[in-house]
Amino acid sequence: MTIAAGINIFSVYRELGEDYFGTLEKVAEAGYVNIELIGFNMKTFKRYIDEVPMESVRDKLRELGLKAASVHEGTAPGQELTSHDWDTVMKYYAGLECEGIVLPSVWIKDREDTLRAAEQMNSVGKKMKEGGFQFYLHNHAHEFKTVGDHTLFDLLLQNTDPSYVKFEIDLAWVMRAGIDPVAVLEKLGDRCDMIHQKDLSKNLAGQLNIMEAMRQGGDEAHESFEVYRNVDPGDFVDLGTGIFDFASVYEQIRSMGHVRYALVENEGESEDKFGSIRKDLTVLQKYV
Repeated sequence: MTIAAGINIFSVYRELGEDYFGTLEKVAEAGYVNIELIGFNMKTFKRYIDEVPMESVRDKLRELGLKAASVHEGTAPGQELTSHDWDTVMKYYAGLECEGIVLPSVWIKDREDTLRAAEQMNSVGKKMKEGGFQFYLHNHAHEFKTVGDHTLFDLLLQNTDPSYVKFEIDLAWVMRAGIDPVAVLEKLGDRCDMIHQKDLSKNLAGQLNIMEAMRQGGDEAHESFEVYRNVDPGDFVDLGTGIFDFASVYEQIRSMGHVRYALVENEGESEDKFGSIRKDLTVLQKYV
């Protein structure tokens, strides 16, 4: 299976909040065709579906030759997944011919949280499938917290229906949990056909695994978000300038044959963000 390179436009979320359509133009100028949209304007704290008419986005994407393969759309913190207005979300993104709707994160800290989240994800995923979409969960690091003999991620995997819920694996966040991302992809098989690609600073030597702080304090002593106190924007760098082993990892990913999209997510700080994502695409295209 051919892997298509693309970008999650959270990479340029500041610029997007300032000038939505101008930012899409610059993303296209950087060489991207496949993009993953984001649902939340980080400047106004409103959803883009409430700010930008679908028809305007659709026409702009067509003009620029961009394909919105998927979108990150989630609930507000503390809101039940099943209480969200997914009908409105699906109607908007159906007009953009999106294939997937991705939950950006799920805030779980123990077995009870995780099983409840899995039940809700099954319900939302069923609704998505009936509406013509594939539902995904995008991981960070906290889902790999160990509870008993399993990680919370394992519990999500075991308790969600493969026909309703897939996973968009962020390789760098898996690494930050002290886990081999290739092993996770092998475990998931065709339940993962989209991945996120970051690179991690060489300065993280000996400090890569942010879950250690959790373990040292006792798993149940920490809320999920607390682990990210050990993360700095400087931890993320342009692709090919950090510690990620692109050649080895992508050789194994290509041999698995189930990943369709590899999406840049550049969370680093840069004086020229559009220059950074242009170089990111050049690096990624060498390996996909």
